[in-house]
Amino acid sequence: MSNFSAFTVTAVMPALLTLGAAPAQIQSAPAAQTPPSTVAGEAIRTEWGYVGPTGPDHWSELSKSYAICNNGNQESPVDLADAIEAGLGTIVFDWKPQPLRAINNGHTVEFEAASGSSIAVGGRRYALSQFHIHHPSEHLLAGRRFPLELHFVHTLPDGTIGVVGVFVAEGAANPVLQSLLDTVPPMRGDTRAGAAIDLNRLLPKARDFYRYEGSLTTPPCAEKVDWIVLGQPIAASAAQIARFQAIFPFNARPLQPLYRRFLLHGR
Repeated sequence: MSNFSAFTVTAVMPALLTLGAAPAQIQSAPAAQTPPSTVAGEAIRTEWGYVGPTGPDHWSELSKSYAICNNGNQESPVDLADAIEAGLGTIVFDWKPQPLRAINNGHTVEFEAASGSSIAVGGRRYALSQFHIHHPSEHLLAGRRFPLELHFVHTLPDGTIGVVGVFVAEGAANPVLQSLLDTVPPMRGDTRAGAAIDLNRLLPKARDFYRYEGSLTTPPCAEKVDWIVLGQPIAASAAQIARFQAIFPFNARPLQPLYRRFLLHGR
């Protein structure tokens, strides 16, 4: 049992998690296909996408290393609904200014993180490795889908991945998000650099969050992710959302069943 598993049991027992029916699947829309790339440190050597014969329903058929994508029991994303209130402590963000180094890998824009940034939660410190954007959001918040979701990918020395998810709702223009958008290369395989930004300004003021054990949301769908999704969204203008959508019309995996996992909520 992982440290997170042990913590969740101690934090919520004897409470029982009551699971409903699996949430409805996302309606797919066109998205780019891509040659080999790297997602969260996993080598991706087989072409995959979000629709058609290489879409999520067929990921397990594309490669033996993707078998768990359609056969796992701890897959992500999920609907963050009916969570158990638990004493999860706080997340300590130690994010340093990040010079922007972006690559369009055909699935999303991935920003490489400079060394030295981390988060600490549940007695573990995860090092920031990269961050990227999904349109629309992959997780739902009690059935609500957001236009965008930011994923800040962190790792532990043992290979465990800790991802912080931040929802983005339509509202006022976001100057820090604009810096990201200005650095997005429009063509697959292109790279682009930009000035340093303060990633802390991409976090909401309220820091309540959801935790559960899950997976990568892209092949190989490895079930080794400690998910932390913040409950309050940040804002972006309609024009900013449309700008990302113009390059990545749809890059969100359908919802996955929660099954018997603990979904916890901390304040």
